[in-house]
Amino acid sequence: MLTICWTLKRFSYEKEAKGFLFGMVLKIYIRGLRMTENFYRVLHYGSIIFFLSGLGISFFTDNKNVANKIVSGIASLLILVAGMGLILRALQISHGTSWPAWIHAKLTIWALLAIGGPVLAKRLSKGRAIAFYVSLVLAVCAAYLAVYKPF
Repeated sequence: MLTICWTLKRFSYEKEAKGFLFGMVLKIYIRGLRMTENFYRVLHYGSIIFFLSGLGISFFTDNKNVANKIVSGIASLLILVAGMGLILRALQISHGTSWPAWIHAKLTIWALLAIGGPVLAKRLSKGRAIAFYVSLVLAVCAAYLAVYKPF
């Protein structure tokens, strides 16, 4: 069960011999939601689906839908955030530890898709379908790197 709890916590601190100041801090936390490996996997896969769907819409339609751009941008950010969570949870690679080369390759592919995809969708008048299929091939390459970890 997921519940959102608001708690007020009393705190004190000393400020230059003026004595103690008391205040209330609003602390927001979500009880019941753990950031597990499966949570990050579902977030990562779902964001990839939304991003590639939005990219396909922008490549194959001529309307300039702002909502599509917003959803694609947020999905791209969530792909990155969930991917970093998976690096921590699934691979047990913590902050400051060097990453394997396949993670660097995946980040490069993510940057190419997240930056290059919308730019190509906007700038190209011919060859949009080919550019979209190249984007799909890059996404499949990223999936291959994640599953097989070749290097």
